Amino acid sequence: MLELCFDMSTCGALRVAQRCGGSGRKGFGFVLSRTEDGGNVTSTTVIGFDDGKAPAGEEIHQIQRAQRRQAALEREAIPLGGSPSDVLVLSLGLDMGDIREPLGADRWDLLRRWCDGDDETTDRDWQRNLEAAERLRSCGSRDAVRIWVDHTPYGACGLLHAASLLKDTKADVRVVFLPPWRERPDGVVETYLGWGEVEPELFGRFLSREEPLPPVMLGAMAHRWEVLRQENAPLRAVVNGRVRSVGEDFYDEMIRRHLPEGQTKIANIIGEVLGREKPGIGDVWLAERIRQMLSTGELRMLREDRERFYRSVVERT
Repeated sequence: MLELCFDMSTCGALRVAQRCGGSGRKGFGFVLSRTEDGGNVTSTTVIGFDDGKAPAGEEIHQIQRAQRRQAALEREAIPLGGSPSDVLVLSLGLDMGDIREPLGADRWDLLRRWCDGDDETTDRDWQRNLEAAERLRSCGSRDAVRIWVDHTPYGACGLLHAASLLKDTKADVRVVFLPPWRERPDGVVETYLGWGEVEPELFGRFLSREEPLPPVMLGAMAHRWEVLRQENAPLRAVVNGRVRSVGEDFYDEMIRRHLPEGQTKIANIIGEVLGREKPGIGDVWLAERIRQMLSTGELRMLREDRERFYRSVVERT
């Protein structure tokens, strides 16, 4: 079974999900990231493995809560099985930019710019995209592909693009749609926008939602993708459950709603939009639109950080 997703975070989670629970992933340590102001700890976050320092107080409670949560996840875990090489990713960000050649040089250049000059990472990820696309095209009637679909614009566009790669292969294609919410055994309700928000231990729990994607649907999706390619709008968004071409200013009102009175860092604006509006896009496009607002005079640059744009301070004009 090939597992297909549309972002690197989900790709990593799927690989862990293949072997989690049972004899798979068990136990972990912690390192606490501490933010201090004048000697006072203002925040602590569990981010990794034990660095040898002895935690105390609230840090211990954080560790204990995280350990209990991990133990609960392990009890729920249903391993997907398979090999890491069976996990494919098409991380192309197809909701943004020119899509006439989704696997062409222009898309590669665009991804390189979005990765802020990290050529090594971009080149590695691009090669994985090309390999995934070729493997999908080469599927036959004996192959099965399970596509993990969520509510993000890039995921919806990724599904349509994948359909165009698979429509003539006769492969057994299935989809698992991410539900908008899930009730945990302890009664807590978790809400989801993308598969990247789901713990690896839970992926197997969603297999009951798996549905076949018949050839007629693959053909319809492939046709829809071709229409979008021909329109080649600056953006694509999910509007009333359907992927549509939209203008480059589609998210501008969301940005305006989170422009405070007075000065603020660009990072704060983007964080508010992503956290409160949950548009299902990354920070790249929002940063581009803020640059546009600066160029038109809607925003004024107060303190520019030429190395890290997000640290720059702006205000409304």
